[in-house]
Amino acid sequence: MPKLKCQVNQCIHNSEGLCSKNYIDVDGPNSNSKKDTSCKSYLYKGSDLSNYEFSKFDETPSLQTEVYCDAIKCVYEKGQRCYADKIEIANVQSNSQNTQTTDSGVTHCKTFEPRD
Repeated sequence: MPKLKCQVNQCIHNSEGLCSKNYIDVDGPNSNSKKDTSCKSYLYKGSDLSNYEFSKFDETPSLQTEVYCDAIKCVYEKGQRCYADKIEIANVQSNSQNTQTTDSGVTHCKTFEPRD
């Protein structure tokens, strides 16, 4: 499992830069750059959580997080898993820190590196 650092402060799973979700999903099957990827596990802290009644939001934040990855053009992806030593999830733009959206497109995987 990669070490995960999350800079998306408005995500409900972010706890001081660690993820309290036991796994995350990185999306971007046609990605050619970092900004084409996104964290599908992102949930805005102010979201209506009625559709997530079976989700756990009380997990202990962890440096190690399982990462399922659909960014098949990334050198670290193998069999829909991330094999990077560490992964960083960030906001698409630095001024997005207070973006009040549920859209996972406000995030991206800074670790993404395209295959040659």
